[in-house]
Amino acid sequence: MCRLSLLIFSALSWGAIALAGPKLEEIPSYALGIDALSGSLWDVAASRFEDSLKTPDLDPPVRQALLLRLAEARIRGDQVEAAEETLADPALAEHPEVPFWKGQALVKSGRFNEAIELFQEQAIGPKAPHRREALLTTAALQRAIGDSKGSLETIDILLKTNPDSARARLLKARLLIDDGQPAGALKVLPQGTKLKGAEAKKADLLRAQALLESEQYEDAATIFNALIEDPKDQSLERHHTAFLGLARARIASDNTVAAADGLLAFIQQNPESPLLDDAFGLLMECLPEQPTPNDVILTRLREWVPKPRLTSSAIPTSSERSAASYPFIDPEQNPLAPAAMFHLALGLRMENSGDSRLEARRLLLRLRLEYPDHPLVARALLEGGRWDLLDDRRQQAAAHFAALESLQGAPPELRAQGLILEGNARSKEQDFKGAEEVNRKAASLLEDEQRETALLNAATALLAGGNAGGFEELAGEVDSPELTSDLNLERGLFLTSERDPAAASTLRAFIATYPDHPRMAEARLHAALATLQDQPPDIDFAREQLAALSDEERATLPPGMLTMAEIRLHDRAGEWAEAADRAKRFLEGHADDPIRQLVLFEQGKALFQNKDYNDARLVMEKLALDFPDSPQAPAALLLSARAAAEGATPQSQTESIALFDKLIESDSPFADVARIEKADMLIRRLSRVDDAVKVLDPWFKQMEKDDPLLLSVGLMLGKALYASAETDSAKLVQALEVYDRLLADLPEDSPSRSRILHQKGLTLEQLEGRESDALICYMDVIQNAGDDPRTDWKSVDNCGFSALRILEKREQWRAARKLASDIAKLNGPRAKEAEDRAKDIGLKHMIWDE
Repeated sequence: MCRLSLLIFSALSWGAIALAGPKLEEIPSYALGIDALSGSLWDVAASRFEDSLKTPDLDPPVRQALLLRLAEARIRGDQVEAAEETLADPALAEHPEVPFWKGQALVKSGRFNEAIELFQEQAIGPKAPHRREALLTTAALQRAIGDSKGSLETIDILLKTNPDSARARLLKARLLIDDGQPAGALKVLPQGTKLKGAEAKKADLLRAQALLESEQYEDAATIFNALIEDPKDQSLERHHTAFLGLARARIASDNTVAAADGLLAFIQQNPESPLLDDAFGLLMECLPEQPTPNDVILTRLREWVPKPRLTSSAIPTSSERSAASYPFIDPEQNPLAPAAMFHLALGLRMENSGDSRLEARRLLLRLRLEYPDHPLVARALLEGGRWDLLDDRRQQAAAHFAALESLQGAPPELRAQGLILEGNARSKEQDFKGAEEVNRKAASLLEDEQRETALLNAATALLAGGNAGGFEELAGEVDSPELTSDLNLERGLFLTSERDPAAASTLRAFIATYPDHPRMAEARLHAALATLQDQPPDIDFAREQLAALSDEERATLPPGMLTMAEIRLHDRAGEWAEAADRAKRFLEGHADDPIRQLVLFEQGKALFQNKDYNDARLVMEKLALDFPDSPQAPAALLLSARAAAEGATPQSQTESIALFDKLIESDSPFADVARIEKADMLIRRLSRVDDAVKVLDPWFKQMEKDDPLLLSVGLMLGKALYASAETDSAKLVQALEVYDRLLADLPEDSPSRSRILHQKGLTLEQLEGRESDALICYMDVIQNAGDDPRTDWKSVDNCGFSALRILEKREQWRAARKLASDIAKLNGPRAKEAEDRAKDIGLKHMIWDE
């Protein structure tokens, strides 16, 4: 994180002022104040300047100079409110230097944005006093708040008028390195011997860091080494930065042994270093992915961890409370101990044996008990909670995160990380309300992009919990354009997951409104999925979105989801061979992907639709066998049975029965569908109608009136009884009973009545003396056919022509001609055929219109 130097401006000189009253140098307390100021004795300096202001007969310019010096001392001494009171003195009204010092007061109080605004408006103009210092301060502030672009622009303003400003060039180099432009930093750094002393060392350090970022590791290491060997003119922090820079260069060169040795020596020799935590972090980078118990780094860390010293009363006296006998820990005064405990715990966790994981937990507990006020306690709680989640210790994780949240002095960022992890855990448990609450709490601790990420997590939790109203309320509270765009995307993703018809239009609008959004690839993928769910699907739009994804964008997307979108595109376009091939290519390269089962199912379905029945069957049977608990397993078994039924050999068709039976015997929701399809297979393909009756009859008899399969089963049973009757009239009577039950249970306006009555009529015709009853059934349909859009015109025409056949058989030509005309007037699919039939009957039998 960028750290803003306190009051970047240099000490300012004050010109001699020719006045009638005492001059500044004639005031003894003023000289003492300047001396204290140069010695960083801010309180003393402020006291001396306050005494100076009590000097009688001060001229206004002298008084102004003393007030500004007093304000400076108070700002440097962190007395911001007192400094602001000084700057508000009427004697300083309209003084041109006041905006500069007010800006510095704002810097001291951490109000960086206000300070930047004040400097830009009043302190960096061409004629502003201390313009150079104001520009440098503004640039530093902009860097501190993450506005590297603005900071570079501010520095360039200064460099236009003062291109040789060493401080400006050094700051610009620092900014370019931070911004990932090390080549630019190397160009801007002063060359040769233009710099001396501390500035020369600062330039060398920046040059080494730029070379490191440019992957010129040997050159960088050479400069870092030189800085390490010559600490003169370096601050402690910069000197230690060179040590760590050398370690980074060695790690980047894969020389982790030398890096580790150097870091271990540095830590041992500099236990009070301000960069100790960074040094330990680099040391952990030198560990192998799974270190052995005797690893050199772990061994050295153990040496720095003191043995616990427990003291207690062995037996409490009668006057002591029981708590007095509880052992308390008196840690050794070892400055390396807390960091060594923490990082040894991390290393042992990486070792990943049962004993090492337990020891790692014990070390984190020791750190909390022995050094309760150490900054690493917060990180220990965070890591402990993270480990608990990985180890499926949910309650312990929640306890760790709760302790972190309540830990006094814990950095807001760490507390927020704990809350976010807790929120993720609650989301996995489908406690979406709780997830939303903790993510909102995390957002309150964060700023800028991190805050927006936490709010986005809260918004997605609201959507996942079905609280669309809460989501819209949160979206309405947002004033960030970036977060608003993310929320619009999340809305589209949620609607897609819910198969909401509004999903496609929402994502279309997002793509059109935010063409440069960093998550555009995700938007295009889900837009394709959403439009492929529509009826009818917009195949061209979906194809366009998937084609727009670059190879780099595809690499950022979940491969399974991308594959599913492409498979569904081929499926909706009727390109089943391509769909099957796309699934095959995915399966060959993603053996462990969790979406593999769904892709297998899509592959089998595409093969079935492409009439590759044998391959479809093999794929579906494998899915059902290898993943019996998969949500796709029952449907896969059903499609496998269908594929066998469509096979070209009698053996395959017979095997389909066994597959249907396996599904029927399960508790799958497809069991009833399998029962119907088995019966259909027995009737249509195997001509085993008696066996079909045995499947359907007991099932139909136990069905309730409102069973959704009642009609399908009844019609199929009636057909099977009709087909198996031959000379057995009892089966025909049984079929009539089935049809009568269906007619009784269905509403009067059901479009299925015409189909039932047609099959009932056919059955009646087979019974001796029931032909007239059959004719009545048929005519009931013809006479009641109307304008209902649900009308089953095929069954209406079938009834009409069946009735016409009976009338022609009876040679009732006049009635037959009229019936044919009535059928034609209904305008059904066979209306023209009926019209021609009426004409033929009329001509042949000399029947004319009256």
